[in-house]
Amino acid sequence: GSAGSAASAAPAAQGDGILTIAYGTAIDSLTPFRANTGRDAPYLKQIFEALAILNSNHELEPWVAKEWSTEDNGFTYTITLHEGVKDSAGNPYTAEDVVWFIEESKSRALKPIWTKVDSISKIDDTTVEIKLTSNIVGAIETILQDTYIVTKAAFEASSDEFGTSCVTTSPYKVTEFTASSTLSLEKRDDYWQDVSAMPEVAQANVDKINYVTITEASQMGIALETGTVDLVINMDLSTGAQFVDRDGYTVDMTEGPQGWTLFFSGADNSPCANDVALRQAICYSIDQDGLLTGLCSGYGTHMWDAHSPLHIGFNEKWRDEDYYDYSVDKAKEKLAESSYAGQSLKLLCSSSTFTQRLAQMLQSYLMEAGINCELLSGDMAYITSVRLDGTKYDMFINTIGGTYLPDAWSIRYDPKAYSTGDATSRHDYELGDLLYQCWTPEGWTEENIDKVHYYLKDNAIAYGLLDPYNFCIWRNDIGVENVVHGGFGYI
Repeated sequence: GSAGSAASAAPAAQGDGILTIAYGTAIDSLTPFRANTGRDAPYLKQIFEALAILNSNHELEPWVAKEWSTEDNGFTYTITLHEGVKDSAGNPYTAEDVVWFIEESKSRALKPIWTKVDSISKIDDTTVEIKLTSNIVGAIETILQDTYIVTKAAFEASSDEFGTSCVTTSPYKVTEFTASSTLSLEKRDDYWQDVSAMPEVAQANVDKINYVTITEASQMGIALETGTVDLVINMDLSTGAQFVDRDGYTVDMTEGPQGWTLFFSGADNSPCANDVALRQAICYSIDQDGLLTGLCSGYGTHMWDAHSPLHIGFNEKWRDEDYYDYSVDKAKEKLAESSYAGQSLKLLCSSSTFTQRLAQMLQSYLMEAGINCELLSGDMAYITSVRLDGTKYDMFINTIGGTYLPDAWSIRYDPKAYSTGDATSRHDYELGDLLYQCWTPEGWTEENIDKVHYYLKDNAIAYGLLDPYNFCIWRNDIGVENVVHGGFGYI
């Protein structure tokens, strides 16, 4: 990052005691039952505590859970909670609430991770036992992070299932919320433990926080310049680059935890589904260097797999291997081998500024190789509604989070994950068998990880496009004393 002298013009809200943060992805509801979309949003950990949280070293740290253990190689876990946990309405949080939340999450089936839970039961008021359907590497870590700490009593007392207001055990309470616009938080004076005992990455050290949703990149930059906001999390790189080495601002750059990936439809009605040569032609037609320059001003890295290099399990040797290195000639050769007949392929993408520009660049690259492409874009509500239905698109631009590679694999490629097959309506049981062999504790070996990687790569099931840096930028006059990064790389 870079730091300069104090800004010459004081921000409009200086001294108001409120940290105002701009973020580009809106929160549509305060419900704790959420899909994976937006699970890395920075405000979620201030609204909802969890059983565990990723620290700055990408290690799992206990939060509301004190500890967990297994005695059967990861099929069954005993989880012990802290005592005395209460929500802001005074309801005690006990093992019964953990059981309720996980069973309700399984019933709603919004995240594939819940299919990994076979059963959960209460042992006593502070202890639960979870039995998993498989001992997949990373499963319990994801469950611990995605089990939000909410009491059944508070949720059932809500008239709209926490749609517009919520009661949680967090050190903050929500004082104002407008869907897809603003979220205001204020520190509680009745939090169940000393704030200093919290994991460092989650400590509540600001009394009041306002989040504002700004989806247009240039407007986000203007808001920071004028002092309308104090801090921006994950600013679009084309705008963020303007603040590098600029007096009055600190630019904090970290490697992105997800990366942008092009996923191909697996539905039989898509030309991409059963045509490896067409998928390979598309991969060869994309210039990763051009994407990094055009979209990130160089602030980012290549991809060498369909998933981020920060996923645990990534093999460093992959960086030195050919990964569909840009070649229009090879793209045209593969296209000639395919059954492509000139039809227009549908590229699904969100309507955010960055994704739209990425989609337009991909469209241009495909046209240069002789492939017609039309953009199919919409807001996150629309994307969420169609993303698992491969009959609606031929290609889909998306990011996939997670700590371990099996987190991402299970979300995207497990043919048993959804009623439609995998996340693109593909029913590839050969790939499924490789996954199942690899993600057990005894099967989690470099050899087996390589088998999955090369199957995805050689068959062009998905293609990693680029991994932009996270840009967090703040004004130097807001008083930042120490910088701690969360598991997703945000300050």
